[in-house]
Amino acid sequence: MSKWPFIAGDYFVVNEKSAIAVVTCGSYELPKELAKLSNKIAIVGFCETENDGIAKILQNLASNPHIRILIICGERVVGHEPGQTIISLYNNGIDKNYRIIGSEGTIPILHPNYFHGDDPSKFVKRFQRQIKVIDARGETNVEKIISFINELNEQNLFPFPEDPILPLRPKVEYDWDTGIKRFLDENRLYFNKGIRLLNPLIFTGRLKVYDMAGIKIGRQRGEYPIILAGTIFYRGDKLVSNHREGFFDKTKAEEQIRKQDENSLKYQLPAMVHIVGETPEALTKYLLFVADSTDSPIIIDSPILESRIEAMSVAKDIGLDKRVIYNSVISVDRREKTLINEIGTIEYSIVLPFDVKLTSRINRLEEIMEFIRDIIKYPIIDPGVSILGEGSLSALHAAWLLKNYYGYPVCIGIHNLQSRITESRKELKELDFSFDYTFPSIYGIDINLYGPIKNTDSIFQEVAAVEAAIADENVNTIGVFPKPPHPYYAVNLGRE
Repeated sequence: MSKWPFIAGDYFVVNEKSAIAVVTCGSYELPKELAKLSNKIAIVGFCETENDGIAKILQNLASNPHIRILIICGERVVGHEPGQTIISLYNNGIDKNYRIIGSEGTIPILHPNYFHGDDPSKFVKRFQRQIKVIDARGETNVEKIISFINELNEQNLFPFPEDPILPLRPKVEYDWDTGIKRFLDENRLYFNKGIRLLNPLIFTGRLKVYDMAGIKIGRQRGEYPIILAGTIFYRGDKLVSNHREGFFDKTKAEEQIRKQDENSLKYQLPAMVHIVGETPEALTKYLLFVADSTDSPIIIDSPILESRIEAMSVAKDIGLDKRVIYNSVISVDRREKTLINEIGTIEYSIVLPFDVKLTSRINRLEEIMEFIRDIIKYPIIDPGVSILGEGSLSALHAAWLLKNYYGYPVCIGIHNLQSRITESRKELKELDFSFDYTFPSIYGIDINLYGPIKNTDSIFQEVAAVEAAIADENVNTIGVFPKPPHPYYAVNLGRE
């Protein structure tokens, strides 16, 4: 268990052995001012909700016997009424449905979920015995509140003569099969009524999971974090001065790769570098440079078959093939199969059964999978993304379906949705399409080829947010936690 206070929230800790706590309700700036001016406060913060916010207050008070007084002050939060609700809780407690008796708030329910499954009434009773509530609702004058604090502090209050009640540690469960079975068993009545209880995006097929250089590729939705692959040296990349010979600004390229690595560590999102080269010479140069610049896996890509083959051959020769993904096999080209046979089996390869219609994608995939059976060890399926207006988001549906049915990991170049919108479509150019980078996470896709690596800062922030939210959904519906490292823990949602 970490140091008090054990429950995260919007507060300032001044002196944890002080007897006085302050909640400022809807006055968001007031806690900072009070914390700066008084050393006689244990903890001070605002509270704008009548349920989870109050649950956090109860747990942090019950776990510190030194605190004997709670001052309620600050502006009213209309509709939620946290101040009035705390007074009602102190006077009346909760009913059998965990509802705070007498509260005027909209949803004044202290559900066990807010206490990691512990009994809320235990904390309520401790609150009523340990704490004296001072009702100063509406007061926002800093000097008057400091005066209250000084007067109360003179009472020389002693710590509550019982052991602290420590919040339960979250029960950590990583096993998806067990979690789903338990969830369905516990809710069998509703399941038998025909109510679909599970999020329909959860995969029901048996999934294949690869371990590539310590990174898991293949996952249940929210089990492992999605992998973000930034693209570099593409046509139009200003780092490159000569695409044919592979001349580029090494200092700036290294800076962009390092920045992606920093974001990967910060947000606990695994990363890959997607390199694009037009000639064998250029792609090989890029491969060797990136391999020296980062430990991340590398995706080698080129519209020219000979470039892909040459770079893959070099990777095998120097022992990089277990951290390199070949991108990609798009057809049953006998010449490609012959060239791959000459360099030997490829460990990892993207398979691109691109088409507009779902049924055509399925047919192309089955044809390609049979074709590569003896030359690709670990295939990764990419359905291909069309431009907006030509069925772009249908690729997400296709990726989910193909993964659910065949079990293979999937990737998607979601950036294509907007990258090929021409200047003539000014009405589309003016729209903000940043939302599209979060869709692969929602659909449980394994690798998000997010486009130019120079955009790493904004992309990692957006994707970390949605990954944490999806994990939170899983924890609070089927009781299954993501396997660390994961953004869920990076943003302290998994804090104990």
